[in-house]
Amino acid sequence: MPVPDWFSWENHDCGVAVADLDGDGAPDVVALMIDNPREQNTGWYRVGHGLAADGTVRNWESWIPVPDWWGWENQGAGIAVADLGGTGTLDLVVFVVDNPPGQNSGYFRIGRDLAADGTVTGGWTPWIAVPDWYGWENQGADIAIADLDGLPTLVVFVVDNPPGQNSGQFRLGRGLTPEGTLTAGWTPWVPVPDWYGWENQGAGIAVTDLDGDGRPELIVLAVDNPPGENGGHYTIGWGLDGSGHALDGWSVWSTIPAWGFWENQGAAAAVLDRGDGSRPELVVLATDNPPQRNTGYLRVVELVTDVDEAPDMGLWRLLDFGTEINPVHAALLHTGDVLFFAGSGNDPDHHAAHRFRTRVWHYPAPELDAPATPIDLFCVGQAFLPDGRLLAAGGTERYDPFYGLKDALVFDPVTGEWSATADMTYGRWYPTLLTLGDGNVVAVSGLGADNHLSVVPERYTAATATWSELPSPGPIPMYAHLFLLADGRIFYSGGQYGGNNGMRPSVWDPDTGHVTAVAGLAVPGSRNQAASVLLPPAQQQRVMILGGGGFDLHSPAPALADTRIVDLTDPEPAYRPGPPMAHARMHLSAVLLPDRTVLAMGGSAVEETAHGAPPHAEIYRPATGVWTHTAPSRVPRLYHSVALLTPDGKVVTAGSNPARKTEDLRIEIYWPPYLFHGDRPTLELAAAEGGYGGTVAATVHPRGAVQTVGLVRPGACTHSCDSEQRLIDVAFTAGAGGSVTLHLPTDPDLAPPGWYLVFAVDEHEVPSIGRWLHLG
Repeated sequence: MPVPDWFSWENHDCGVAVADLDGDGAPDVVALMIDNPREQNTGWYRVGHGLAADGTVRNWESWIPVPDWWGWENQGAGIAVADLGGTGTLDLVVFVVDNPPGQNSGYFRIGRDLAADGTVTGGWTPWIAVPDWYGWENQGADIAIADLDGLPTLVVFVVDNPPGQNSGQFRLGRGLTPEGTLTAGWTPWVPVPDWYGWENQGAGIAVTDLDGDGRPELIVLAVDNPPGENGGHYTIGWGLDGSGHALDGWSVWSTIPAWGFWENQGAAAAVLDRGDGSRPELVVLATDNPPQRNTGYLRVVELVTDVDEAPDMGLWRLLDFGTEINPVHAALLHTGDVLFFAGSGNDPDHHAAHRFRTRVWHYPAPELDAPATPIDLFCVGQAFLPDGRLLAAGGTERYDPFYGLKDALVFDPVTGEWSATADMTYGRWYPTLLTLGDGNVVAVSGLGADNHLSVVPERYTAATATWSELPSPGPIPMYAHLFLLADGRIFYSGGQYGGNNGMRPSVWDPDTGHVTAVAGLAVPGSRNQAASVLLPPAQQQRVMILGGGGFDLHSPAPALADTRIVDLTDPEPAYRPGPPMAHARMHLSAVLLPDRTVLAMGGSAVEETAHGAPPHAEIYRPATGVWTHTAPSRVPRLYHSVALLTPDGKVVTAGSNPARKTEDLRIEIYWPPYLFHGDRPTLELAAAEGGYGGTVAATVHPRGAVQTVGLVRPGACTHSCDSEQRLIDVAFTAGAGGSVTLHLPTDPDLAPPGWYLVFAVDEHEVPSIGRWLHLG
């Protein structure tokens, strides 16, 4: 709907706010217009009473000038209304971006005690500068007021317009008073991920609590200006935190239908919340810039969110901070932190300069530590020790041709530091490490100091921190997918990195070196960067191999959609065809979920390229043998990508390295469908330690909600290989008042000693938050 009496022929942005100004219970709207004549700009606003769902307004007050307007050229503006003093009287906040010949600057001022007709009865503050302004050229800006931790918070948003891709940035001014002071200071600027548009002609921001969890969401509007008709698009940042980040991530961009403008000179956003329990709606003000006089148009838009289809497909959200390094390796620590490490990270310049890198992410907070990394941990193997420390062995001694290191390090989650342990006898680049039932670790394969495959396995004895050689089963491929079986032997699934050297799937006795072949794997030479999982529950001893491809960077073979499943309890185990995935994948990740399903995600259709990268992940349900699609993800996850289950039942995925020095630092979170199937049961453990064959007391609410209980070993992944993760069924006895007695497994070969997440899953297959238990 047009805003009447819009008098500008040229505008430098606009603004919109919604509030009940006259106390009649109906929403009113405040529209801001920046007039751009030949000389000094001016800002004007007016109040419209009775904003209806169709965008019509019952009646409009007169335009009122903002006194002492700032700037001859503006590149953004905004307006907000809030009770900043807690007196029951609303205040008006006006914001403007000045565009002088050099660095831009942003200013705001407050008109205290706003009357129903729009007049400011309590006077205006001076213009107050937003410190450390972002951008020399801006293409839109806006403000909103949020309530964070009981503090009125000014949200400032701006579009930066550099020579290339634009970016949207926001920051918080916390503890805003009616005088314009900020009692809790400013947060840093935070980028809105995957910004929409190289040229923008307006942008807006609004704040509301969409999911009722007490934390506000940010709704960001962007006007894209392609060669033809413009487009209005919005994304939602979920769970705004006082740190200035949307901790639950950002949704995909949604398109406002029938935008209808070819040239805009500003846009703004606000929220219309009717207070009746219905979903808030988006209020958009856009300035149309035809050859003649401009017009401001007001519209109320239904908000479409990613939650709408989440009960069926889950959802993906990008975080507004990244990994800082390409996470070639990742592990979930029993502290709840996520360990990313890369060493030189596929960059020979980093290797030459001894820039070896590790990050510890204090999930889910936007906080990353950078502990010292003493050697080049690029392409090591890793496995958890019984006390929860992570053993990393091998790495890169040199590039092209690659020589493997003999070094080994241990990362302590408590101290957050790497420390050296004994060297191996053989260098290993792309090895596999596997924790055994006695808590020791076997290391196999990897290229040695002469660029040849190291064929002699070694055992790391945790109690003495020493290595010893084991009988060789033959030349196991690099990053061979290995699984500890319940009888203490090791199964090689047929998945690996690179070309297969002739070894086929087999069961190997590490003490004797004896190998028993397992037949039935189709196209064994095309299992480069396949994924393999021990299907849940581990008691069934079934392994699935998923996808994979050939190994020839010059003439790459396409990936496979094929899956195979082997039952290793069979006296003569052999692979049988499994249900194929909907998409061919190599360089994929496979993650066990607490509801006993498998998430297959990422990957490429042809070697290390994004060509044909599947847009959807898939979930496999072993009980039915059926794959289902997830919602589409945002980032192609290719070579050197990782994925991990987190204690809250979500999945973190990061990394991608399709070419040397090409790194993707974005973090994406998958929320599985079970997080949208009702309230989660709660699980509390009476103790964080348990012994084999022992019991642990627990409490589950609501009473009787528990259907199954599982021990999930945390993941440690690289190059599509994760030999750590497994899910073990736990027997339990239900008692009175929600009490549950957990009967822990008796066999350390089934559940190797170490830290596990305990999940209780209810009759609707909704898991609790995982609780840490040390089994030993």
